[in-house]
Amino acid sequence: MFGTMIHRLRLPASISIITMVFLSSSGCKAPQPFGDQHSLIVAAEAWLWAEIDSAVMGTLEERVFTTRPERLFNVTFVASDDTLWRQMRQWRQLIVFGTREDEVVADLVSGSDDPNATPPAIVQTADKWARGQTVTVLLLPADGQAAAVRALLSDLRALLDGQYEAYVIERMYTTGVNDSLSDAMAEYGFTLQVPNVYLHLGADSLFRLANPYQMGDTDLLRSLVLTWRSGTEPVTPEDLLAWREIIDDSLYDPPQDITQDNIRSDSVMVGGLAALEVRGVWRDRSDFPAAGPFILQAIACPEQDRTYYIDVWLYAPGTDKYPYLRQLEVLLSTFRCI
Repeated sequence: MFGTMIHRLRLPASISIITMVFLSSSGCKAPQPFGDQHSLIVAAEAWLWAEIDSAVMGTLEERVFTTRPERLFNVTFVASDDTLWRQMRQWRQLIVFGTREDEVVADLVSGSDDPNATPPAIVQTADKWARGQTVTVLLLPADGQAAAVRALLSDLRALLDGQYEAYVIERMYTTGVNDSLSDAMAEYGFTLQVPNVYLHLGADSLFRLANPYQMGDTDLLRSLVLTWRSGTEPVTPEDLLAWREIIDDSLYDPPQDITQDNIRSDSVMVGGLAALEVRGVWRDRSDFPAAGPFILQAIACPEQDRTYYIDVWLYAPGTDKYPYLRQLEVLLSTFRCI
């Protein structure tokens, strides 16, 4: 009854309302940056931060549920007159609030390709104090600085989201796309842009992909299973969960169970087609149970008279799961019916 599987890629949209300026001033002697792509060091005058901290944190530290609520970005504030600020300048992601009266802000803006940016504005410089670093400046007017920050926050969040998306895509496809596997999938009526590092474990009517990876003493595993059935009758969340219970027992070792807490379903678009999506948490049956997030999708392809079923899940103990879950979301978005 069930057969083959696939996916596809959604690239981040450009953000035309943001001014992006890249400044190279570090040269080959600049140090490597500290921190990761979703850790943000925010610098501002202490009085200004006291007025905007809740608005900034609420915008940038929005939570997303994996197996627990996780921050999209981790924000650390440092006052611009704090002695720690000079050390923090070597972080990968910096956000600086201020006017041209501030010497650091003036240097960042005046040395860019847009020295005449009119506040309020967002500009960026790259590799200022470290290689691979991005400094985002919120250039503020002399008066009404708190109000100006609040007006810029949605644009700032959109800019950071787009850049993080581009980072996720670049990182997951560093080894390239497995074109041979894509061609093989196309013979079955679908395609999926799978990174070369994934192992193909499929057989006949089932495509199974896995990316095991060692992180220090911890195992990281990303998994995808895809198959299909004939017909395009509507699929319910209960149908998808029942299908996963079948493959939980037959494919996964040790077998997995679906926890009943935090199961969420929604309608999404994949490659221009309406799809049903169910998210939740799996837990395996072992003496020391492991757990992680999963995403199920059912995608009807009317021209093929088929409905594709896809299950992806992640095992990433002891670390933030959202960056790896985002990779699986990107992989799911690359699905296309031929």
